[in-house]
Amino acid sequence: MKLPSEICIVCETKRGEGIYVYNNLICYECERNLVNTETTDPKYIHYLKQLRKLEVSYF
Repeated sequence: MKLPSEICIVCETKRGEGIYVYNNLICYECERNLVNTETTDPKYIHYLKQLRKLEVSYF
């Protein structure tokens, strides 16, 4: 079984706490920024690019 990463997939820094999506960590700070960012904000595109890194495994 793959162990969850301690590196946030959004800010790419080592974090100890956050939420795990498909065994990938999103730190609480990035989670808060993600949900509060408007689609018109330039950071929104950055967040989308980072979220595409999610490794989805169905097996």
